[in-house]
Amino acid sequence: MKKSISIYKLHRNVIIFILISLIILVTIALYYKELYQEDSYTHYLMAKYARTHNWLFLDIWGRPIPTTILSFAAPLGLFPTKILTIMISLLCAIITYHLARAKNLRYSEYIVPFLIFQPYYLLISVNPLTEIIFATLLTISLLYLINKNYVISTIICSALPLARPEGFFFLILWMFILINKKKWKSIPFLGLGCLIWNCLGFLQTSEIIWLYNNFPWLGQKGVYGSGSFFHFLFLVPEITGILLLFFIIGLIHLIAEKRLLFPIVFFYFLLLHTILWTFGLFKSGGYARYFVSIAPIIAIITIYGLNILYKFLKIPKISLPAFTALFITSSIFSMFSIQKPSLNTDHYLIKNAYHYYAKSLSTEHPLICASNYFFYLSNKDRFNYEHFPLPDLQNLQKSIHNTIVIWDSKFFAKECGISKEQILDLGYQKVKFFVSQNPFYEVAIFTKP
Repeated sequence: MKKSISIYKLHRNVIIFILISLIILVTIALYYKELYQEDSYTHYLMAKYARTHNWLFLDIWGRPIPTTILSFAAPLGLFPTKILTIMISLLCAIITYHLARAKNLRYSEYIVPFLIFQPYYLLISVNPLTEIIFATLLTISLLYLINKNYVISTIICSALPLARPEGFFFLILWMFILINKKKWKSIPFLGLGCLIWNCLGFLQTSEIIWLYNNFPWLGQKGVYGSGSFFHFLFLVPEITGILLLFFIIGLIHLIAEKRLLFPIVFFYFLLLHTILWTFGLFKSGGYARYFVSIAPIIAIITIYGLNILYKFLKIPKISLPAFTALFITSSIFSMFSIQKPSLNTDHYLIKNAYHYYAKSLSTEHPLICASNYFFYLSNKDRFNYEHFPLPDLQNLQKSIHNTIVIWDSKFFAKECGISKEQILDLGYQKVKFFVSQNPFYEVAIFTKP
């Protein structure tokens, strides 16, 4: 029997936790003047200029759902965009609370701080990235699945690839879940999201299999390298923070009780990223922040563990608020260790290069650059390729007199595959050089005479 779902009925403590979280998140948004990692600036710029370049709404790297949502705030500036991402993270927490309630979990109101204050979730809540949007869609889909509304659950699941690349793999997982439940009529709906996406791409380009032809990771391997098979497993303590013990107990309990939905989602995601990172597939960067995508699952498993521990050890309930306060405090300190208040080496050198560019060179000349942080600083439309060509050898060769190149050893060299020597061989002259040894990073400015 299908159950109705309402997000309006909230426990009093949930409202209190939401308000506390809102105050802390807005404070963090004000405190951090810079975003976390280059991807944040890329998503921000895509959302900012999507209304000027409509093709950005369909871009496969940027993903249609995050770009569309963020486009309501990005043209207004960085802080309004942060506020929007905060609202989405709080919405995800409310939906996760209802998911916990649907499973009749005691202490379900604590799902809010146990989700929002996971160290990486806390940090990503003030950054325009895709993980929390994916987590929100996944949680809604799970909520409808648990309430036996399989068609709606499947339709929402079909939208996951439009939020993050893991969504393609979740379609496979959902198919097996539906097969196990013998919900054969729901299975075709899994293709709805990609079908709509491909049709919109077809209308724009006339390519019948547009989605396949433009898949950005097709044939790419090891762009960011690869690593140990146990890389993400060893990151779990960093991902969960001091919730680790509760999480492990909850995981063991659910497996022992053969209540496998949440453990399956967690291990599926863990195995997926382990394989991608081990073999250098899908341009995997090996980032712990990817697990924000399943942070609601981690929070729910943690609540299961909390219930078991409190039941068998007969811990006084009054200790729970104290532990929650400790968890919030420790997570804030963990967040500051993940992203320090000062600029990282990459952005520090890029900022120095920007100051030199703005002060000593003509900002009206054509510019070729691979760093989206540089375009954020210069407030230039990164997607106006007539004035700011993509960094590839063809554009470097045909560039006109006085073209300026901002080369860096990470994005220009590693992602675009172009060295300083190749730029010099094309007749460019080096005018300024910036370098850091720990960690090693280079930025060079070239001009074409």
